Amino acid sequence: MENMVNIKYLILDMGYVLVKPTSGDWLVTPVLLKNVDINEIDIKKASKIMSELGHTLDGKVETLDEEKEMMMKFYTEVFKRLEYDITKEKVTEIVDDFVYNLSDTKYTMYNDVKEQLERLSKKYTLLMLSDNWPCAYRYLEKHGIDKYFDKVYISSVYGELKRDKVLFNHPINDYNIKAGEACFVDDKETLLDIAVEKNLEVMLMDRGNKIHNSKYKTIKCLGDID
Repeated sequence: MENMVNIKYLILDMGYVLVKPTSGDWLVTPVLLKNVDINEIDIKKASKIMSELGHTLDGKVETLDEEKEMMMKFYTEVFKRLEYDITKEKVTEIVDDFVYNLSDTKYTMYNDVKEQLERLSKKYTLLMLSDNWPCAYRYLEKHGIDKYFDKVYISSVYGELKRDKVLFNHPINDYNIKAGEACFVDDKETLLDIAVEKNLEVMLMDRGNKIHNSKYKTIKCLGDID
């Protein structure tokens, strides 16, 4: 990327840039699958319900306890609407795993992440901008990659999502980032559109080799960043 010569800051998303959901879905964790009989659940209906309730996960959540309370309400309502008989103990186990589990059962980190973050941190000031919850901080710390980021911006802490546009203002203002000084890496073109509005350079991450035509420079891994 020609403009990288002037880049001082590299702003990375977390999901599908550093990690992916082990089960293939962020909210359908391996522990959830262990605690339910998938054959008794209408998958299409469950997906629709989770989508309809997604807005309940978008509020301001700053602590793990607040995250647990939010997730308890979410999963309890999901199972209620599915009319699926599940004990409160099993729902609590699902939620505790989601909020407190630091292993790779929930997320799977891409193989190149640690090596490439170390390399990139020597050339750029690394920042993270992620639609996520407080549990993300602990995951980064547990797996030893928090040290590579100068600052991590998690959406729930601000009560804002990347799609709301305002979240981008925090790193831009905190670091007094000028046009052309930062590059934002994300797996969604719609979010890159917003970043461009904010005068950021952008790259589209395609870890799954699913994107065949994009208006943006597409990369397959962090190693593709000069």
